[in-house]
Amino acid sequence: MGTQTTTNPHTSQPRILDTVMRSYQVVLKCDSPVQREEINQRIRGLEERQHHLLTQNVVKQAVALYRANPKERFFVRQVGKAVRKNPNIAESAYHWLQIAVKGKIDKEQKVEGMLNFMQKNPQQLVEWMVFGRSPYTECSMGKYWKLNRRYVINLLTSSRLQLDSYNRKKKRDYYFSKTLVFNGALPTYTQLDVVQGIDDALAYQTNTFALLPTLSKNQQTFLNKLHLLKQERQVVVPFVTSWINSYQSSRWKSLKKLSKELATIIGKPNRKLFSAVRQIVVFTLFDHFMQSVPQLLKGLPAAKLVPLPFKRKKKGRLPIKLLMKKDYVISREGNASDLTRQVKKQGTTTLGFPLKGKKKLTAQVLFPPKVLEYLKNGAEIKVFQVSSGSAPSFKPRVDVVLEGAHDCFRSFTLLHCYLSQIPKGRNKVLGIDINRLGQYMVVFNTPIPLPPDLLHLAKRYKQLTEKVLNELNKGFFNKRKVYDVKGACKLKGELNRVYKRRSCLLREITRLLPHFLAAALVKKQCQTLKIEKLTSDPAGTKGALAKAIYNMPDSLYIYKKAVWLASLELGYDVELETVSPYHTSSKHYGCGGMIVRDDKHHDFAPCRKCGQQVNTHKNATMNIASLQGTLLPYDLFPSTHVRGSS
Repeated sequence: MGTQTTTNPHTSQPRILDTVMRSYQVVLKCDSPVQREEINQRIRGLEERQHHLLTQNVVKQAVALYRANPKERFFVRQVGKAVRKNPNIAESAYHWLQIAVKGKIDKEQKVEGMLNFMQKNPQQLVEWMVFGRSPYTECSMGKYWKLNRRYVINLLTSSRLQLDSYNRKKKRDYYFSKTLVFNGALPTYTQLDVVQGIDDALAYQTNTFALLPTLSKNQQTFLNKLHLLKQERQVVVPFVTSWINSYQSSRWKSLKKLSKELATIIGKPNRKLFSAVRQIVVFTLFDHFMQSVPQLLKGLPAAKLVPLPFKRKKKGRLPIKLLMKKDYVISREGNASDLTRQVKKQGTTTLGFPLKGKKKLTAQVLFPPKVLEYLKNGAEIKVFQVSSGSAPSFKPRVDVVLEGAHDCFRSFTLLHCYLSQIPKGRNKVLGIDINRLGQYMVVFNTPIPLPPDLLHLAKRYKQLTEKVLNELNKGFFNKRKVYDVKGACKLKGELNRVYKRRSCLLREITRLLPHFLAAALVKKQCQTLKIEKLTSDPAGTKGALAKAIYNMPDSLYIYKKAVWLASLELGYDVELETVSPYHTSSKHYGCGGMIVRDDKHHDFAPCRKCGQQVNTHKNATMNIASLQGTLLPYDLFPSTHVRGSS
């Protein structure tokens, strides 16, 4: 049944010693609340000066300078000469400007690649013009760029909106029809046109799939959906025609609603018809859009679809960047090397906040033990970032950016704490299933209890979600009904604070989980960790599914870091493999029968074949551990933001 390997663990391969940069918050200790508020006010004044430097004229000149010489080493100095403004605060302001301009140029290249891809795929082009999104394009571009799908979705949507804005201003002769506006009105169509669209979509997919030797399960299911819609065209055609001829505030969301209504009317409420209905709409509109869209995209500059940086900047939100080569704005004791040696020895340093005509204020910077441990491992201080705080505490925030080899940023303190809580035993292959927060949020194919600190955090998260937030939301809407502006404003602020507190809890759980998983791998002397292939995307989902996905600390980063920590502790590389997620939770590992999964049976459910009550999470891990996996390469950790050593 199993596919567990019996080979000996291979020795650890030499790792690439790239330098990475990590940011950590440190504590700014002031003598009194009055001094803290005064220091915060001075930082806010610096942020205001920084804000006024980043005008649109400065941004345009910076973009032109970067295009002329992307490898300019003294970019900040050159920008100051070009705009003839180079005050002390410019060292920080133009540093942020360089990062933003670099991001704009990179985004322009991606937009240009996206447009080239769509011009070669007319069906995806029409889908993008109609909905602002294209799932096939999102998956293709995400794999090609090796980026998160959410980034590609935002890129598609924003560039579609920018295309409307640009065409309305520059191409009024071509852009006279409102049918091309994102989320606007579509051209008027008859029911005969929709019938033809159904036939075209079915014929296109049939011919495309005929070229393949065998059809996958998803391909056959999609073809069956198109056949079903054609068979029920007497019901489908009027609804789709009405949808096309009506104005929609959001075509993507409204089409999802329409597909659910069609499934209910047809008598198959559990069938997901969104992709099939979407393709019918695309083929219905294909001829009209392909007559006008190529004219709009012909010679379209990708730079116009990416707005300039800081176009909608918020006043005073950029922190002050304290580059170690300068002694401007906020004073510190020595350069980066001096500060690194001082903090290693004392654990603290001092920042000074001068102001013309007033006494210079100083505050002590305290470094947490974790950061001190990283410094002792060989990391060095690179940059300080200082930002002002808001009322009522007016507490400034100070972040330190450390630079060093990736192995510098490791800590085995938590791992060793968790080791004593894990039972003894040896498992060469561990299967793992991460679920929504709670008692079963992390389950292995062997009994390993959750540590008390993770259970406590999950309990607090559940209390905030199910009790506190529900009560606050109910009170907020009641205040709005009776037009109690002051009370509603107060509850709104409390809601924001609770949401922030809940996100901090999830972030803390995500921080602790890799150490717990690594401890399990070390204690069990694991050679292979098997996980489900991560494909969950909560975009566009609602209800229980969206809540479950958002309440799962399920990220590839967790597994990568756990495997990395365990490999360093064990002395050999632990392999990380992904398996197909299909039927891991619904197929009974013991007898092979199907498990009844519905809203009433989540953690425990009966098996239809043997009738046994099955722990669905433990059953999933047994299936995961027994399946053939695909080995992930060892260079997945550190992540893609690692900067190569210069």
